[in-house]
Amino acid sequence: MRHLRTTVARRHVSGDDGRRKGHHAGPTTRVTSTLRRVQHNLDPGTVAFVTKINVHGFGLLVFWTVVNILLLPVRVDETVRSALQGSALGLISFLGVGLAVVVQPLAGRVSDAWPGADKRRPFIVLGTLLAVPGLLFFGIARSFAVLALGFVLMQLATNIAQAAYQAFIPDLVEEDERGIASGAKNISGVLGAAAGLAGAEVVIALDAGTGGAVIFTGAVIVLAGILTVRWVPRIPGDRERGRRAALRAALSLRRVWDELTDTLGEHRTFRHAVFAQFLFMLGMYPAQRFLMLFLRDRYGDDALTWAAVGGVGAIVLAVLAAGVAGTLSDTVGRTPVLTGGVVIGALGMALIGFAPTPQLVAGAGGLIAVSYGAILAVKWALLNDDLPRGRAAGALGVAN
Repeated sequence: MRHLRTTVARRHVSGDDGRRKGHHAGPTTRVTSTLRRVQHNLDPGTVAFVTKINVHGFGLLVFWTVVNILLLPVRVDETVRSALQGSALGLISFLGVGLAVVVQPLAGRVSDAWPGADKRRPFIVLGTLLAVPGLLFFGIARSFAVLALGFVLMQLATNIAQAAYQAFIPDLVEEDERGIASGAKNISGVLGAAAGLAGAEVVIALDAGTGGAVIFTGAVIVLAGILTVRWVPRIPGDRERGRRAALRAALSLRRVWDELTDTLGEHRTFRHAVFAQFLFMLGMYPAQRFLMLFLRDRYGDDALTWAAVGGVGAIVLAVLAAGVAGTLSDTVGRTPVLTGGVVIGALGMALIGFAPTPQLVAGAGGLIAVSYGAILAVKWALLNDDLPRGRAAGALGVAN
């Protein structure tokens, strides 16, 4: 699929030759060579291309940030009596996670096997079209059953689209540019989450209420789908196979199991990247969830104000770190950049635990934001470096 890359942007010279030439060079020469490769990858054509192929990620993060943080608690409160609201919220969250675990890998496998003229964009279109009625049901529901139906439909839709979208980088980006592409993917996610919260809050402040937030969210996901179809080049499928045969092969449980064990067994970098991703989220998400409670108990209510201010700075730092770390990983290697991100994150966590003032906690939070952006960008590049040929969407669905 690498030839598709040349239809939309310049083709880079492989970094292998540069690395060989600088292998015996002195430190100054190596630094100069690294800076030249960074500048090479920051060509405006490359930056524009990796931004365009990640526009759907921006839309997905706007969509789910608004739904999960702003709309879901309100809608549960409006459709479930107070004594059962905690259980209802837990049930609907469980449904969402469960569907993502099943739907995304299977949708990815179907996308990988799709024999049409384009094996990715039709799934973006399908997911976008299904998300709209799901959001509508979710927004107008007067009972929990209808609310859950809308939520399930949204999960099905967005996981179908996400399965195809995630394969754009291995399908369209050359290996020595996947770091910057992965950085762009994570930048789009951070900006999407921020834009979703800010946009929905503005809509609500204008007295548009929940209905206005629903319309805003639907408009963003539809626009992201349209831009993806317009900007992302076609990725041809295997036209020699019939659709029925392709679907049977993609959904065969025996084939699913065999290919999963093959992917994890024979693709060492992919396997280690999945495990690293698991450990990173295992440590980071509980810290995020309980951070506010910890700060309030230790420093009082004033700490929450500092945390709110720090949150804005953290978004900026995470965006910058994702871009810088992804680009650097294309030139100096994934492992050194990933190791640096881990060390910075561990230092930030330790400082939060022992910092005597909220101001120092804010500084530690900045370190964690840098770590978060860097690790996510490089981790995604690592996953893309060692994918089974022709099965990128399915494998990345398993990773998620």
